[in-house]
Amino acid sequence: MNLPKFDYEAPSDLQEACEIKACYGDRAALLAGGTDLLITLQKGWLAPSRVVSLERLEELKEMAGFSAGLTIGARITAAELAESWLGTAEQVLSEAAAQVGSPLIRNRATIGGNLVSAMPAADLAPPLLALQAAVVLNRVGSERVVDLEDFFVAPGEQVMQPDEIMSEIFIPNLPEGSGGAFEKLGVRKALERSIVSVAAVVSLDGDGKTIAGARIALGAVAPTPMLAGEAADSLIGKKATAKNFAAAAKIAAGEARPRGLRTSAEYSRLMVETLTKRALQRAFAAATA
Repeated sequence: MNLPKFDYEAPSDLQEACEIKACYGDRAALLAGGTDLLITLQKGWLAPSRVVSLERLEELKEMAGFSAGLTIGARITAAELAESWLGTAEQVLSEAAAQVGSPLIRNRATIGGNLVSAMPAADLAPPLLALQAAVVLNRVGSERVVDLEDFFVAPGEQVMQPDEIMSEIFIPNLPEGSGGAFEKLGVRKALERSIVSVAAVVSLDGDGKTIAGARIALGAVAPTPMLAGEAADSLIGKKATAKNFAAAAKIAAGEARPRGLRTSAEYSRLMVETLTKRALQRAFAAATA
């Protein structure tokens, strides 16, 4: 593998890593799992003067639940997420993590790297959008919290500043009677990026039949991972029936903005409708289990 020349840094903690980023900015590339970075280096799309390994930053490997929700360190791998029980609704994230690439890739790819890459087909973005997640961005002397729905800007672009490092992802607690599900369409079962992906989370009223809250997120069918807000809103206050799920799925298909790069826009919208209906049905089943 031919790579450009660069200096290698291995800071021992987040503070030291932030200091390096403050000094070098865009000239310093962060290395977590490396599944995206090594490809960009090899193809010559990126030529940093320094590569900063996050391997020693143990604070980025912590996962903890507390009264307000769940925090997931940015270095947690897809394999670790796939093997974790996160909660009835939060399992939508584990489902998606289990479908990231091959076992080898899942053992290296990190949740932070999947988000920072800001690719439209990033598998972990739709479930996190559906779970109302936020990311914590650190720099020397400060940090800021950004809702994930405000994080993505364009393919390969997000709101992070050159001196910032993503340290963790926060998922707020959802009401009791919530459930989630993830559906993905790819050409092959492994190694293939999504053609369409859908994550759905629903919360039920006390009767167990009426939808009190819903979030539907779509991947690979717009320049960035996106929420299908109109589709989700159409379900509020309605019974959790196949008819209502089908109607919401049709709205979600209309909200999608496929670019027609890997398949036709018509096919992408058809698959959004199909996968959204499945995801909603499965999310409802999880909420009532």
